[in-house]
Amino acid sequence: MKGIITKIVIALPVILFVYCTMRIIFYDFPVYTPRPASTKRSDGTYHYKGAIHIHTNFSHDGTGTIPQLLLAASKAELNFVITTDHNNLDAKEYEGYKQGILLIAATEVSTPAGHFLAFDIDEPLRESEKSDYYFKRVKEKGGFSIIAHPTSPTNPWTDKKNLDFEGIELINMKTYLENSFRPPFLRGLISTMYTPLNFKWGMMNLLTYPEKEVEFLFDTLAIHPVTIICGIDAHGKPSYDRVIDSCINHIITDTPLKNSPESDRKIIISAIRNGSAYLAYDFIASADNFYIYAGQSSISSLRTIKAEVKDFDKRDMLRFRVYSKKRMIAEQKGESITLKIPSFEPVLVQVFIEVPSIFFGNTELLWITALVL
Repeated sequence: MKGIITKIVIALPVILFVYCTMRIIFYDFPVYTPRPASTKRSDGTYHYKGAIHIHTNFSHDGTGTIPQLLLAASKAELNFVITTDHNNLDAKEYEGYKQGILLIAATEVSTPAGHFLAFDIDEPLRESEKSDYYFKRVKEKGGFSIIAHPTSPTNPWTDKKNLDFEGIELINMKTYLENSFRPPFLRGLISTMYTPLNFKWGMMNLLTYPEKEVEFLFDTLAIHPVTIICGIDAHGKPSYDRVIDSCINHIITDTPLKNSPESDRKIIISAIRNGSAYLAYDFIASADNFYIYAGQSSISSLRTIKAEVKDFDKRDMLRFRVYSKKRMIAEQKGESITLKIPSFEPVLVQVFIEVPSIFFGNTELLWITALVL
């Protein structure tokens, strides 16, 4: 009897390992496919998708090429990509429409305080311009700045005095990777082990709630308004086609793109600068049908916020959470949420989605993030 029990004790971990491995191998992405969405939305606005924070071989640590990037973006059915090579704008010569993708060149600026992304400038900052007042210098060049990977374990943002930046990279995929290999290393080791079997699952396993980034966001919002983006921080390895859809910036505009490189670039850049966007892990499920509205009451100091995912049949898979001043102020399971909040109080609206666990049942993951200023 004792021998049988010993064999069972030895066999159970092996059986569990094989069971989990098979579930991961056959884990399908996306986990849910909603109904297709058109560029023109039901509210009369227009919706475009793109990837931001991408390095090419114009960066010292980049290996991917512009043609490889455009091919990956085309396969992912994106509308635009924004390159951010380190301290240069060499990709500007490739700006415009290529393979149906609008390429926009920005740059990642290295400073003693960390890194930030400079958009809408025609020349990079000189070394002498990076020591202090760097955000002001970007503005003088007609551009704007977004803090890159603010809580990265290897390269966090440390300057608490210069506040002229206009946005925060709330989600950075490389930060997830770096964090996964911090003690106790388990998440990183599991992803490394299973990525060759199912790359998307390995990437999903890296995702954790961006708690420090959200705290940084609300600390900043207490001082001045900012917008948010997500960055894939890709360098060409893994290849662009494997990570291009890991975190998508969904841009909402009042006017359609017209296949005119210069005017369309202005529309996209203006939407990013003004915060007319939301962020989503589209490799988990397409977030094209997410809508968010903010209406001001004419008779009170409150405004109504409504967020919804339209044409999503499995509404029990979704949970909405709304945050203000670092605390959750509302939660609702289903396909939508509506609430009243004080006017001009910034809120972060997030949608969580249930995905199959590798063991049994389901687990919730952050899926969509939108900031309402």
